[in-house]
Amino acid sequence: MDELTLPPGSLAGAIRAMRDAIGADNVLTDPASMADHGDPFAPPGEWYRPGAVLLPGSVEEVQAVLRIANEHGTPVWTSSQGRNKGYGGGAPRVSGSFALSLRRMNKVLAVDEDNCWALIEPGVRFFDLYDHLRAIGSKLWMSVPDLGAGSVIGNALDHGVGYTPLGDHFGNHCGMEVVLADGEVLRTGMGGMSNPHAWQVFPHGCGPTPDGLFTQSNYGVVTKMGVWLMPPPQVYMPGWLTLDSEEQFGPFLEALRPLMIDGTIPNQPMIINAVCAASAFWGREEWYTGNDPIPEEVIDRIAQTPGFGRWVMRFALYGDEPVVEHNRAKVDAALGSIPGCNITYSKYDGSALPDFENPHERVQAGIPSMALDRMTRWYGGEQGGHIGFSCAMPITGNDGTTIRDMVREQLNADGLDYSGVFIVSKRHMIHVGLVVFDTENEPQARAAYAACKALVGPAAKLGYGEYRSHVDFMDLVADQYDFNNHVQRRFAETIKDALDPNGILSPGKQGIWPAAYRTGR
Repeated sequence: MDELTLPPGSLAGAIRAMRDAIGADNVLTDPASMADHGDPFAPPGEWYRPGAVLLPGSVEEVQAVLRIANEHGTPVWTSSQGRNKGYGGGAPRVSGSFALSLRRMNKVLAVDEDNCWALIEPGVRFFDLYDHLRAIGSKLWMSVPDLGAGSVIGNALDHGVGYTPLGDHFGNHCGMEVVLADGEVLRTGMGGMSNPHAWQVFPHGCGPTPDGLFTQSNYGVVTKMGVWLMPPPQVYMPGWLTLDSEEQFGPFLEALRPLMIDGTIPNQPMIINAVCAASAFWGREEWYTGNDPIPEEVIDRIAQTPGFGRWVMRFALYGDEPVVEHNRAKVDAALGSIPGCNITYSKYDGSALPDFENPHERVQAGIPSMALDRMTRWYGGEQGGHIGFSCAMPITGNDGTTIRDMVREQLNADGLDYSGVFIVSKRHMIHVGLVVFDTENEPQARAAYAACKALVGPAAKLGYGEYRSHVDFMDLVADQYDFNNHVQRRFAETIKDALDPNGILSPGKQGIWPAAYRTGR
């Protein structure tokens, strides 16, 4: 389905009602104030832009927004912070829609130090939760992604990851409050009781557990969520592994898999290639100024820089000192014997962390940072942008080398450098093709978007599906989930039509369209 745009003036009546309901200051209509609620890296032109931005400050105001949207038939595209920049930010799939931003709903509502959880609103950023924990004297650790300016809830709902043992962010949520399309407020799990005592500790209730239906969907607006935290470990030991050969990448993954499955490495390691590692410290021009993809001999020079390699893995060990030392020995025995592999560690008291200079060590200790945003400046400096091409696969040498070679070949064919990332979990890994470009170089920007689209179909033929998608190719990604005549999509559409018969909530999100938009697909 091509880009859809609401007719000019479609929001006029609804805007007046929205101003009355949530205050004129919280309904943004001028281009300058709306600029932070679209795709920040889009090529020039009309591209998934909001017609107005709504900033409700309470559950009651969210209910009022949805009531007005139903009355006027105007779609609203929800985001928590809209900071998921590599996937379109807060930009709506239907241009001209309301952008419903939950940034004002930014309270940490409760923290339970004994049972290690927090109850938060969707506007709470990773920085906000961290600062709140420190302000109340909490010693609890949280989990953070590489960039801490995004929403804790928004990241979890988009299947985002962090890098402590709590790195599966949705897997470590417990209990949700959701405003449905008709304004009804639903609480999941034990929250279905009027006076629950276990809402943030027991993730189920009696009967179906609907929480997962509100991830990457357009079925409701999540206004509260419980997130699990962890006590500080006695020892925090971040590690670095460098690999000096592409040929050893496959055997390395084979040796890594058992360490993940048995829990020896308890967090989610990140494996990055030399170009991606370099982009955290330098601009491309410091290594190569040609317009063609960076040559192999230059990549070799990057890899020979102390602390670098053709591939670098960051990981960490946590726990009581004997456990950490035991697991360190297992890691060294399994991975240290691979030719061209080098492993180093740092060691810290988990209850008395220093002020880390290395942002990777901060992130793996659950401390939010924005330092790694430097990676997007590889091309274009301050005007750099990126898109993520993100496939899930087993932790095997064959899968890792296959997707590495496919993505590198496509990006190089489009004149772009291959910046590869593998995020490894207990039984799977996500390959993120970090496609970086200069946003002021229109041909390069369009080539980056086109390259990601071009990869979707061939990857799917090999069994690799994207686990999240940029707004520009959500439909294309959804098309690849084609088992039994796209039964997953038909199931999602059935739920959509039942919960949102007027089709006002985020039409097109992850390829889920309400009935009124499906004609002619």
